[in-house]
Order: sequence, then structure tokens, then C-alpha cells
Amino acid sequence: MSIEKTGRIGGDGPHIFLGSGAGDLASVCLTAPDRGADFAGQTRDILAVIDALLIEMNSARAQIVQVQLWLADMADWPAFVPIWNEWVSDLAPPGLSVVEMAASRRDSLLEIRAWAMRG
Repeated sequence: MSIEKTGRIGGDGPHIFLGSGAGDLASVCLTAPDRGADFAGQTRDILAVIDALLIEMNSARAQIVQVQLWLADMADWPAFVPIWNEWVSDLAPPGLSVVEMAASRRDSLLEIRAWAMRG
């Protein structure tokens, strides 16, 4: 089985791909591309990139089965909920796991990983 990669990141930091897919499963994980944005802006930016990367891997938001959310500060949880609820489908929202983190970059307010079915 081959592994498909998308969203290559390079530069001075670690060289990574934001998305990977193999068989029927895709995974996307990232922090906000604009870490100068406030919490709501970072959240919306990440969700938009997740949408784009899933499409590249023959998937979509409606096919997400599980999401892992890392918050730099749990006090941001109430601000996340309405943005999340607006983004996910009311008919079949995915599972969501939320934990507090210490990010490798202090300007990253959250990180999101999504697993989705492909095809």
C-alpha cells in the first residue's frame, strides 16, 4: 500500500507533510499558518487548511471520523465551541478529544489533527 503526502513544509524547522493518506484513511495535522492571528483567527485558518488538504486526498469534512484538539490554554475552550459547531455538520459530527498542551512555539494557540475516510 502506498502512502500519499500533501502540504509539504520545509524551511528552518522540521521538514514535514501536513497530510498523509493510505488506503481508506487520511490524516491532517497542523497549527495555524498565521500565528499572529487571535485564537478565533487561528482556529478558522486551521479548519480551512484541513478542508483543503482533505480535498487533495480525496476526502472531505463530512468524512472526518475523529479530531484531536490541543489547546495552549484551556480557557480558550469556550471560544472554540461555536467555531467548531459552525464548521461541523449537525447531522454527523466526528468524535472530538481535547487536551491542554505546551506547544513547541509559544505563538501557536492550538493544534488540530483530523482523521477521515477517503473515497
